[in-house]
Amino acid sequence: MKRTFRFYFALFFAKCTALVLKLIGRKGTSMPGSWAIILCPDFLGRMPLPEQVVLVAGTNGKTTVSNLVEDILTKNGVEYLCNRDGANVNTGIASSLIADSTLFGRPRHKLAIFEFDERSAPLILPYIKPQAFLCTNLCRDALDRNANVDFIVKLLNDNLWDGAKLVVNGDDLIASHLAPGNKRVCFGISELPRDREARPNLVRDIVACPQCDTPLQYDFLRYNHIGRAKCPQCGWGTFPIDYDCTQVDMDSMRFTLQTPEGEESYRLPGENITDLYNTVTAVSFLRDWGLSYQQVSSALEQVELARSRYDVEEVGGKEIIFCLAKGQSPIASSRVFDFITQRGGSAAIILLNYDSHDQAHSSENMGWIYEVDYEFLRDGCVKQLIPTGNRCYDYQVRALLAGMEPERVCAAPKPEEAAALVDLDKVDKVYILHAVFTVGDARRAREELIRRINGKEVG
Repeated sequence: MKRTFRFYFALFFAKCTALVLKLIGRKGTSMPGSWAIILCPDFLGRMPLPEQVVLVAGTNGKTTVSNLVEDILTKNGVEYLCNRDGANVNTGIASSLIADSTLFGRPRHKLAIFEFDERSAPLILPYIKPQAFLCTNLCRDALDRNANVDFIVKLLNDNLWDGAKLVVNGDDLIASHLAPGNKRVCFGISELPRDREARPNLVRDIVACPQCDTPLQYDFLRYNHIGRAKCPQCGWGTFPIDYDCTQVDMDSMRFTLQTPEGEESYRLPGENITDLYNTVTAVSFLRDWGLSYQQVSSALEQVELARSRYDVEEVGGKEIIFCLAKGQSPIASSRVFDFITQRGGSAAIILLNYDSHDQAHSSENMGWIYEVDYEFLRDGCVKQLIPTGNRCYDYQVRALLAGMEPERVCAAPKPEEAAALVDLDKVDKVYILHAVFTVGDARRAREELIRRINGKEVG
């Protein structure tokens, strides 16, 4: 699009806004981009872009994958633009482009890595034509915002240009079949021993062939609809896997990846199956993008996952695990519950994945918790479940309906009260599960828990 007076006015106003925000010490805000789009609605279409743009999307894992890709590029001396400190919607991407541009809007970097909210596709994809499009997975998410997964798929298919090369999760029959006319590279994880003991989930977003409605036949089903399958009637199903994780060694925390160039071994920076998927996603993209095995492998040895997502602290012989369990997302929460029971031990769970805006701005739709696999928490390793927040009693009822004994479930409206209810004599691990916007409340619970443990030691 041609750059007009209106565009330049919006650009200069946004740059002035960014300068003021910097002077008053405010960071990570999308306000410059918001003003630019208010003043020039097609601002993204007129703003010059870097030569290469990579978008990272997906219901779960896109932030972690973006961070991994960026960290590995940084370790290899590759300069890039990203929206790590801003929002993943149109205003956040606009703010990142504005901050990276010269006075008249020219980009300072040749490469951009943008985390991308797939719900914002109609606001971003008509203007930004990525050379590569990563998709971690597509499954049901916040009902009031995303409706269902078919709606999200339609938004992406209607707006993604046919020149984008897709790097998609081949184990996800929904994500891997995005944009049928586009070139694609598929990554995945072959059947693992633990998959044979996989527990059934309440939610599966695809059970029948979308071409002929025949029930799909799975070679293996890892969780929800993630696995490898085909239609016995028409053959529709899993694509050939270009980057296939064939072996995982949890003792050495390494995994083996079968690539077009042969077998490669990489460090695994986390112990959850979602950590494995996120790492395989990042490695597969970077290898396909052109980095060598040595470049990716050596950088990955030095990279850590964000502690805001998962952090373990030992206090007085107790493990305190600070872990993201994305609110309004049944698949993400179920994965965390499954992970907790797989780790074993004696655990208490303080649950804070509620809607932080519930009391002030809205009423949380509680239907989503009935799609979360609370049934996993019947496992004997979970000694206590303590939901907190405005809707703590809704969460308590859900756990009781899942079959947890009443003596193992108690509710507390405030985070500090929840921490006070943990029976420290019965557990060796305390999981503090928080949503994206309840980190502050989770920290208060952790502080109270640490105070109690230290006080118990003194006593």
